[in-house]
Amino acid sequence: MKTGLRRPYPLDYERKRRVMIELARRGLTVSELARRINYSQGHVSSCISGRLLCRPLEERIAEYLGRPVQYLFPERTVAQLLAMQAAEARAKKRREGAA
Repeated sequence: MKTGLRRPYPLDYERKRRVMIELARRGLTVSELARRINYSQGHVSSCISGRLLCRPLEERIAEYLGRPVQYLFPERTVAQLLAMQAAEARAKKRREGAA
């Protein structure tokens, strides 16, 4: 079944905000978190932003931060991801038109 959903997945502001708040509470950076959980900084950053959907990594981050995985990384439906992708495309067109 073709959905039109492309990778990288769209930026998920909600999950990024939630994880960044938890990191700030602990005085951690994304790079430091990545070192502590033994993953690359790029993978951790992409996972936090929603660009990479990797449940084992999401679970590891949530475990390290002591928060429920579903709170930090809510599951999205294909329809939700497509809507976020379309919003991202519209924002990109606006930026390009303003330049």
